[in-house]
Amino acid sequence: MWLSLSVGERAGSINHRKNCRLRFRLSRRLWLFLTLVGSAVAASIVAYPQMQAWYHRRAARLEVERYHTQQAIQHLLLCRAIWPRDPETLLLAARTARRARIYDDSERLLYDYRQIRGRDEAYTFEYLLLSAECHVDDMADLCWQCVEEGRFDAAPLLEALTRGYLRQYQLSQAQHCLKRWQQIQPDNPQMFYLQGLFKLDYLHDRSGGEESYCRALELDPDHEEARLGLAVALLMGNSFARAAEHFKRLRQSQPGNLRIQVGLAECLDGLGETAEAVRLVDDVLSQQPEFSPALSLRGQLALKNGQLDRAESWLRQALHRDPMDHRAHYSLIRCLEQSGQEEEALRQRRRLQQMEEDLSHFNEIITQELAQRPKDPSLYCTAGQILLRNGQHQEGLRWLQNALRLDSHYAPARQALADYIRNPESFTSKTD
Repeated sequence: MWLSLSVGERAGSINHRKNCRLRFRLSRRLWLFLTLVGSAVAASIVAYPQMQAWYHRRAARLEVERYHTQQAIQHLLLCRAIWPRDPETLLLAARTARRARIYDDSERLLYDYRQIRGRDEAYTFEYLLLSAECHVDDMADLCWQCVEEGRFDAAPLLEALTRGYLRQYQLSQAQHCLKRWQQIQPDNPQMFYLQGLFKLDYLHDRSGGEESYCRALELDPDHEEARLGLAVALLMGNSFARAAEHFKRLRQSQPGNLRIQVGLAECLDGLGETAEAVRLVDDVLSQQPEFSPALSLRGQLALKNGQLDRAESWLRQALHRDPMDHRAHYSLIRCLEQSGQEEEALRQRRRLQQMEEDLSHFNEIITQELAQRPKDPSLYCTAGQILLRNGQHQEGLRWLQNALRLDSHYAPARQALADYIRNPESFTSKTD
């Protein structure tokens, strides 16, 4: 049959078979290519979350090294969503929680790390830092020994000691830590941040705090805690325009931080932009109706606009949640006087006077008397009673417990604790 075909027909048959084989090879290559592409896509889908976790862990590590607590938290939240049991992530999260003063979380994260890695050197060091902040009286000698012998990095030890001493209002010891730290690392921004915190919050030295915060930002413009401290110091000094610049920058990086929004609102009110200030505070209260700084400022703004009934309501709510808010208390007195409630205004004025006397006595204890008599349980007991009387229950109880740690039989502290346990409501400020 083949011989009977013409030359053209034989050539066409050969070409047909060649085309079939070519189409088959092309089809097979296409399927191979598609299979490879599919495998690559599937691999990338699987690998992408791992790459994300790796990126955020690396970014968190860098932020922790630079003392950027808020920035580190953002990366760690994303990393832990993918790698909840990664040891390095747990350790970084524990350090960040400690610096954010969320001590229970820090301890829990360290426990999770220990379950995986055991009591290795990294765990031992971080647990030492946590213990120094929470129990400085028990851990100070060991920490100072480590500093002198160079057994661990001195800077984190001095940072933890400083925070621990400040937490216990042992101001002379905190100052000693800061001076030693400055000798070792004269250009450490975290040291200047804590120095600013020490001056502004504990010594009530606004200009000194401002100077230290400025130096921290010169060394590290991305140190957000120092920037917030500087914004608060400027606001306290009525430098509204400069403070507003810092609050606006912080608001961009921390849009969910309501304290920043309230601070910016206060600046805007000081600059005469009261309507915008009201809008910002109302936005905060729509998100968190019981946020005491927002309630306090909203009441002050309402008083300024002559809305006496609304001002009184907001101010009382603010004082119910923060009895030591001096500005809210003073504004409430003015509001009551303007609305003709003279008797209630007089009662609140007496309460404010008592609070001011308490605050003066408390500051005298922590700045002078404790330095002279650091082991006197009566000082801790008196400070605890002042704090309880002004609604700071957790701190007040801690001071009473410290008094009993010094002398377990100290009767006034035991009585104060018994009174609180029997009737905690009696220690609540009456502003309603």
